[in-house]
Order: sequence, then C-alpha cells, then structure tokens
Amino acid sequence: MNVLCIAGFLGSGKTTILLAAARALTEAGARLAIVENEIGEVGIDGGYVREQGLPVRELFGGCICCTLQSGLVETLRGIDGQYAPDWVVIEPTGLAAPGDMLGPIRDNVPELGEIRVLTVVDAARWEMLLEVVEPLVASQLASADVVAVNKVDDVDEATLAAVLASVRTLAGAAEVLPVSAASGAGMEHLLERLS
Repeated sequence: MNVLCIAGFLGSGKTTILLAAARALTEAGARLAIVENEIGEVGIDGGYVREQGLPVRELFGGCICCTLQSGLVETLRGIDGQYAPDWVVIEPTGLAAPGDMLGPIRDNVPELGEIRVLTVVDAARWEMLLEVVEPLVASQLASADVVAVNKVDDVDEATLAAVLASVRTLAGAAEVLPVSAASGAGMEHLLERLS
C-alpha cells in the first residue's frame, strides 16, 4: 500500500488535484482509497469526493499531523485490511504539516510502501500567505517531493516567475511545477510525477 499525501493551505486546490490524481491512478488500474481530514466536526470535501465514486474515510475534530496521528495509523491499517488498495491518497487539513505525520505512519503501518508528498500552493495568494503563515507554508514545502504551484492562470507572467522563484527557495530539492487544476494546464506532467 503506497501513500500520496496532498497538502497545502486552505483553498489552494488540493481537492481538485486529488480528484485528478485519483482518476489517473484508477485509469492506470490502481485500487484506490481516500482519507480526508477536517479540523471541524463536519466533513466538507469527503462527501464531494465520495460522490465521485471513491471509497473515503474521514477523520474529524483535529489534524492528522498532531492530535489525530493515532487515528490516521488505525485508519490506514483498517483501509489496508478492508480494501487492500495500491494507493491511499490523504488530504490533510490545510493547516497540517505533513512532515509531522510521516514518521508515525512509517513506524506503525508495516504494510506501507512508498510515501509521496505533494504540496499545493496558490499562486494568486502566495505573497499574502507568506506574510501571514510563513512557518506553516515553509513546513508544508519542506516535506514535499513535488510542489504544484496552482492557479497560474490567475496571475501575470512576472508574478508567476516571482512566485516560482520564492517557492523554489523554500522547497529545497522538491520539483516545482506550475499548473492550473481548473483548466488542466500542466496537470498531465504533474500526474506523471505522482504515479
């Protein structure tokens, strides 16, 4: 069972990219399950993802990178026993630092194969997010294998170039790809990197 974690701040386009990745993986013949995490007591994205015909487990009332780590471990074990998927796609809350959950799931889910982290960045809100929540954004980028700079069609070329340069500075060795999940621009290349 491999894991793809799709992280990013609220409104960055994680769910849209999750659905595209799920389609690509299932079209390639992979068995798939989804884990949705919401800070609140009511799920928002889980119902939408379930409507797309995907098995979904939801974890409410906290963040899987801290307060719900043991719940995530148990959920992954349960998914493996019930579905035996090739891939589990995890969408943590927008406030999650995915690096904080990687160790516990590696240590406690023996069925685990590969773990990939995709961090999604909103190009149009990048500067504002850096001003307001830079430590969170930096931690999301630090654990990424791939960074999708989303909503590139919402900014001009000069702004996009500045955002890409800034993201690359914080993303370390992660590959940084400009995309528009809404229009599909760059998505094929991104999905190739994830599968």
